Amino acid sequence: MQNEINMLIAGFGGQGVILAGNVLAYACIDAGKNVCAMASYGAEVRGGTAKALISISEHEIDSPIIERPNLAMIMNAPSYIKYIDTLLPNSPVIVNSSMIDMSKINSKNLDIVGIDATNFAIRMGNIRVANVIMLGAMIKKTRILEPQSVVNGMKRAFYKGKKGLYYINESAFTMGYDLIQ
Repeated sequence: MQNEINMLIAGFGGQGVILAGNVLAYACIDAGKNVCAMASYGAEVRGGTAKALISISEHEIDSPIIERPNLAMIMNAPSYIKYIDTLLPNSPVIVNSSMIDMSKINSKNLDIVGIDATNFAIRMGNIRVANVIMLGAMIKKTRILEPQSVVNGMKRAFYKGKKGLYYINESAFTMGYDLIQ
């Protein structure tokens, strides 16, 4: 793992951006990494903007503020437009190609991977697992964590009232992980 990962997860409310950030933070704790996570969302309406910022490090994290992410997972076109120019050059970026027209993407010196996450989630029977499909692809692409840590993070995130959602999310994570060769 590089010195510090500063990750952005962005989309609109209801896409599971905050949940994906929570799962990732719990996975980092499980793996013994230092982690700092912050979430922001437009609470005025479902569908407003949402983002999660997660710093991951082997060492103490100096500040929770992330101005230039070096890893991103972007769920929709408005978030892509809003945040793509904030990323450091050569950053891996996982985009939801179900909601972002890949033909209009200018890589801008980034390592962009499109995942048809929303359509895969619909085929699985639950559109709300697109976030976890993308999380699986991101973990395989970057290898920032072992898959078992993410599975353990999901168990923790779904411990309370959402326990029944764990199994489909575990399947979604595996699907996303297997999409990356």
